[in-house]
Amino acid sequence: MRRNDIFLIFLLWVCWLGGGLPGLAHAQSKQPAIALFTHRWEQDAFWGRYVGFAEKAAKDFNLRLKAHYAQNNLPRMRQQIEQAASSGEFDLLIFPNFKHGGRSFLEIAERYQVPAFMVNQGFTETEKMGQPRQEFSYWIGELLPDESEAGELLAKSLIEEGKQRFGGSVEQPLEVVGITGIVSGYAALERVRGLERMAQRYLEVRIRQIVPANWQESEAAQGFAILHRRYPKVQLVWCASDVMAQGVIAAARAQGLTPGKDVLIGGVDWAEVGLQAVASGTQWASVGGHFLEGGWSVVLAFDYLQGRDFGKLHVSWRTRMEAVSVENWEAVSPALEQLRPEQIDFRKYSRHLNPEKVSYDFRVDAVLEQIQSKS
Repeated sequence: MRRNDIFLIFLLWVCWLGGGLPGLAHAQSKQPAIALFTHRWEQDAFWGRYVGFAEKAAKDFNLRLKAHYAQNNLPRMRQQIEQAASSGEFDLLIFPNFKHGGRSFLEIAERYQVPAFMVNQGFTETEKMGQPRQEFSYWIGELLPDESEAGELLAKSLIEEGKQRFGGSVEQPLEVVGITGIVSGYAALERVRGLERMAQRYLEVRIRQIVPANWQESEAAQGFAILHRRYPKVQLVWCASDVMAQGVIAAARAQGLTPGKDVLIGGVDWAEVGLQAVASGTQWASVGGHFLEGGWSVVLAFDYLQGRDFGKLHVSWRTRMEAVSVENWEAVSPALEQLRPEQIDFRKYSRHLNPEKVSYDFRVDAVLEQIQSKS
């Protein structure tokens, strides 16, 4: 056999080997790249932290990650996803189902044959999208917070403290009002569902009204001002985000109320402003920790690109948030203050790098315990 023939056979064998092992040929050619899309701004109280943890995970895995910010503009987000998918520059796309645009986002990923992973905001029941890897083969998975449970956790914390502070009975129930986000959005719908489900368990609680504030502090302030005039005896204010809770706190003060005393206010997200308000006692509780999903989504993406497909375990993941309140602030605040991207080594979560792992441990309380054990 001639030398040229032997060399040609060798080249064909190398190409076959690289194509037969997912991620190997690509890893040899260039640094894997991920495009992460958010519908908010870079300085957003929640998404800023979410992206920060994603960037730390990408650094741990030697991945290139580029974050895109759509600034609450659905056409812009769709255009950003189209540009990234068509560029050939990215190996995987990560995005939420913003304003029900998820189907069109997945259609783009399918058209350009780029794996897509959905985070934070999933599909509502009315969208009838089914599970990943069914209608859309390039929709490889989703990692979503249990928003309904988060709504329940916040409601329970407010109600239990409200009963201690204000009493409440069937004849004279505790009065609750709710401030939610975009009324048709996944997170808002699920969190409100949790509030309503928890309130039904207490005969001494009555939800007076729930109004949308589109995740905006100013709109939340306006909404509470109207609600308080309508229901002057309201004692508990459930807010679907910490940012909106700050609007309620300001509006309550403007109404002559003392937040934390005359009215108990709670929010979701563990945003810095929310945690500071809990520390000061003006906000009773905050439920959150789901910004860690920014890092965990990159863990799953890394394993997938390396050929360790998480689909053999699950394609749809739900993570649990945790509640922080004035009551337990002293115990948990040291760990919360250390809950920063640089404190977490995301390589410990990878099943590709840790073959002995049989599953993924995406628990907020486990991260807090790990941080506490270091201090």
